[in-house]
Amino acid sequence: MLLNDFILRGQLFPHLLEIDETSHCRVETLITELLKRNPTSNKAIYQMEWVQYLNSLKALVEEIASSELVYS
Repeated sequence: MLLNDFILRGQLFPHLLEIDETSHCRVETLITELLKRNPTSNKAIYQMEWVQYLNSLKALVEEIASSELVYS
């Protein structure tokens, strides 16, 4: 019923845009905070480990943001 209300009132896309913008800001904030707490290895020497660490960190942060903003 909520989806139909959003569609009929023309509020669906603005609502989705707001959630998207909020989640992107939250992801950036969380990544910055976690990198401050747990710095990565030297990028110049350990390139593959650096990429692997950032990819896993991004996946973790996106899951946190999704659970906070989308699934709640």
